[in-house]
Amino acid sequence: MDNEDTASRGLDWRILFGLTITSLWMGTGIYYVTVIVGWNEFKTLPTADIGSFFEGAFAPLAFLWLVIGHFMQQKEITANTRATSMQEQSTRRLELHSRRDSYFKLLGLVQEQLGSIAGFHYVSVFGPTGTDEVSLEEFSNLRSEASTGDHSLFIRRLVSAAASKRDDPEAVHEMLFGTEIRARHSENFKRTFGRLLDAAESVDTDNMLREALLEGSAAGIYYRIIRHVSGEEDMNPISGLRN
Repeated sequence: MDNEDTASRGLDWRILFGLTITSLWMGTGIYYVTVIVGWNEFKTLPTADIGSFFEGAFAPLAFLWLVIGHFMQQKEITANTRATSMQEQSTRRLELHSRRDSYFKLLGLVQEQLGSIAGFHYVSVFGPTGTDEVSLEEFSNLRSEASTGDHSLFIRRLVSAAASKRDDPEAVHEMLFGTEIRARHSENFKRTFGRLLDAAESVDTDNMLREALLEGSAAGIYYRIIRHVSGEEDMNPISGLRN
């Protein structure tokens, strides 16, 4: 049976061992004085001899209990260290959980911000100041649709537009960096999403969240498109996308 289970039911086995040895030792001493020396002879011994006798008799017991006390102290230190370690682990888990909750609250706000940046970029490319494929009324309707919760609407449309031009790198570059306004929107989107990735790394030790953002979201794909067009990423993320 485990020592800790034994201790939880009664005395520690070390104390029981010490009491047993002490009892045997005391019993042996009493037997020695009673049977071998005799109490009458023992009483006639000089005080110095009696003191020497008791000193020799109890010195092993003192050493025994000193050793037992040392091991008991080590046990308490180990238990305290284990409790402190468990408390620290619990504190770290609570802190990580709190940081994750804060991150996911932040994620919703940042996704909305990214959708807004993409919306302004979209109208710059396809609105009246761009190709004029989308009227201001149509853009207003799209913004209303995006505001209901579909924050990646304009991001998906920009990714789709980039994918349709994947065989024409100059056209993709024109769409993302062709004007000062478009370049500013692209840089703003890249910077905002990059900070979101940095925040994800601080709460996700396995990088699963980072990979999901980069590989499994429209914002991540669009972020990689911007990085690829600006020469910061070698792999073209739209090379395998269909129109």
